[in-house]
Amino acid sequence: MSENIRIIKTGLNVTKYLNQLRQHPEDWGAHNDYANGRLDPKLNIVTADILQLIMGVVESPEIPIGNSELCIPTPAYYKHTDIVYFLKRNFHNVKRCGYLGLPVGEIVGQHIDEGTYYLTKDRYHLSVQGVYEYTVGGETAKVEPGTLMWFNNKKMHGTVNIGDVPRITFVFDVPHNKKNP
Repeated sequence: MSENIRIIKTGLNVTKYLNQLRQHPEDWGAHNDYANGRLDPKLNIVTADILQLIMGVVESPEIPIGNSELCIPTPAYYKHTDIVYFLKRNFHNVKRCGYLGLPVGEIVGQHIDEGTYYLTKDRYHLSVQGVYEYTVGGETAKVEPGTLMWFNNKKMHGTVNIGDVPRITFVFDVPHNKKNP
């Protein structure tokens, strides 16, 4: 068993989540200052997209988002009911969550999620579309659609889309608990 990546389940049917994403394409990037993630490539930031369902917020601008425990649902939360039902059925007290999109061949460079918020949370992915390699702390797993996994986001981690379609992953945080999968 891997110390940094734990495959919890494979073969989950993710069709209904994809269907709701197709029904509401306007939700992508709606709560992202960098709509559709199209940033200057010299900044070493990938072309990616985000659809937040529960987002982190701060009480004042001087507080880094990584140090805030405040979370609020976005309007998309109330439209993407199938994934919300999945969360309520399988996890308790979900904090920040949303879909991340990554074009074919693109990468998310190695990084650590920084801030006090992350110290007490477990991070999960539910792969919805595409195939990607996920590397955490030097360990790599190939992730297929329908895979639910935990990973240690307190160590260096990153991904590359090795599939032939954009990668769509549902990422969510749950307060750390020994009973978490």
